[in-house]
Amino acid sequence: MNTNRLWRIATAVFAVGSIVYTARSSSRSRRDSIQDNSKQEYDVPVEYSEVFEKNLIIPAGWAFGVVWSTVYSGLTALLVHQALPAQEHNPRYQKALPWWWSSFALNALFGRFFSESDERAIVASDLVTKLNLPSALALHHALEIGKTDVPAAERYLRIPVSLYSGWLTAATVVGTPDTLLTANMWERDNERDMPLSAGILGATGVVGYVVARQLNDPWYMVPFIAGFGGVASRHWNKPGKEVLAFTAAALAATYVGLAAYWVPKKTFRPYERSVRDADYEIVLDESDLDGSIYSGQHHETQVARERQEAVAEFS
Repeated sequence: MNTNRLWRIATAVFAVGSIVYTARSSSRSRRDSIQDNSKQEYDVPVEYSEVFEKNLIIPAGWAFGVVWSTVYSGLTALLVHQALPAQEHNPRYQKALPWWWSSFALNALFGRFFSESDERAIVASDLVTKLNLPSALALHHALEIGKTDVPAAERYLRIPVSLYSGWLTAATVVGTPDTLLTANMWERDNERDMPLSAGILGATGVVGYVVARQLNDPWYMVPFIAGFGGVASRHWNKPGKEVLAFTAAALAATYVGLAAYWVPKKTFRPYERSVRDADYEIVLDESDLDGSIYSGQHHETQVARERQEAVAEFS
């Protein structure tokens, strides 16, 4: 077994271990919170629950369960796929390795802080989330999502990376009031906070769509539906929160429409390249005398290159 294969397997083990650790830490904290206070709006540690209830733009608890269970399940499948022998020479998976490690090291660190019930942990978990967003986007870039059309299995299995990136973007916005409230840098004032929170949601909706188009990835928008829908359901039919609830509902409906139109199209604009129909993919690892870069049998590589060029001409 070569070193590349070992690193792929080690990456899968590490990342799945991070997911299991975070899920178990979260489950343990939920059990503790239920024992401490069964009337909490969120089944999280008490300190978190108190801050979450003050944070007007945090979604209802169901949104977290739906998104994280989907993301973690999908990422686990992708991690297994990238470790298969058939994917040993996949250049996208090779480029993604360091970002798997950085992102899931931060994921485990988040799980550690999220299981603790104190103010320091709340600020730390928000900071870790913000640090993880660049890693998730780097992973998205390394996998060439929105840039390269790939075989069907890989194309569908990398969707959770799009969801992961989108959800961390939303979480970066949502978590900021948690830190400000915890640090006593934001005093609640409903007359001011309701329209302000609605404005933050609107700005988040605009940013989410702009980033999705920049990434050329409609799937990135999907977690925003759960986020906005969760905010709307949390505040619906609550006196004094009508503006916030209607704003969130309108944004959720808008994103449903955008996703329904764009997701079936796969991208906002054509892929830059395609390897979908190549039986043998070019891997950049060894230079010949002409300065060209080849891997494997020269003839097979040349056939693959010609197929890629043909696909590009007809795309």
